[in-house]
Amino acid sequence: MFQTYKRLVKLNLDDLFLYLGVEAGVFLLIQIIIGGVMYFARPGTSVTVSCLLLPIVGGFTALVAGIAHVGVSFEQALRFGQTRRRALGLILGLSAFQSAFALALAGLLAAIEHFLCVPLWTRLAGMNGWSLSGIPMPTPEPGGAVSIRASVLYVENFTLDWYWWLLIFVAAVVGGTIVGALIQRFGSKGGWIIWGICMTPMILGQLLPWEKYEITNWLFPMMAVIFVAGFLWSVWSLLHAVVRA
Repeated sequence: MFQTYKRLVKLNLDDLFLYLGVEAGVFLLIQIIIGGVMYFARPGTSVTVSCLLLPIVGGFTALVAGIAHVGVSFEQALRFGQTRRRALGLILGLSAFQSAFALALAGLLAAIEHFLCVPLWTRLAGMNGWSLSGIPMPTPEPGGAVSIRASVLYVENFTLDWYWWLLIFVAAVVGGTIVGALIQRFGSKGGWIIWGICMTPMILGQLLPWEKYEITNWLFPMMAVIFVAGFLWSVWSLLHAVVRA
């Protein structure tokens, strides 16, 4: 099983360039925009957003790839003689590996922004130092002395708490499996089912007197129930999948 999994991962290593291209492209766009603002507008403040946006971008990319894995790799595994249970385990493992890579890449790019891009923004803005979370960073003086000048770029650090990274990982793996299973079983009609599932919380929010309660008291539990039920159904559906030759 493990050797088969390793071969499957190697066969799909090219997919990692997709994550690299998407996340690096978003990262470069962010840096170009912020760098341009720093150089031309010379503001006294800036923001770091890679640690907020890139995990979401990477998770969404992994979700789309997971859908494709169910539709392509899962059926190929069955055609090559793998059992449904074994094929499902291989696909879940592949999706987990690629989702972890996507989030690790997001973390690496966020660290690059934090440690390399912020000092570059400081220079572009004509500042002598920078401050993260209100703590001024020392700037070297000619001759080796260190001081904190009044000309400081104040940077607001937007980030996600650790549990959001875990939730994004689970959503990418499980969500890709659910959507892929719906399309595998129902074809194009699966898209309408997905649309209906996504619209259900919005419609119920308009029809039922939810305003008496905080949104976290009903929306998040409802989404969790739908998510778990959808995953259990997708496992059952793929274990009973019919694959045309």
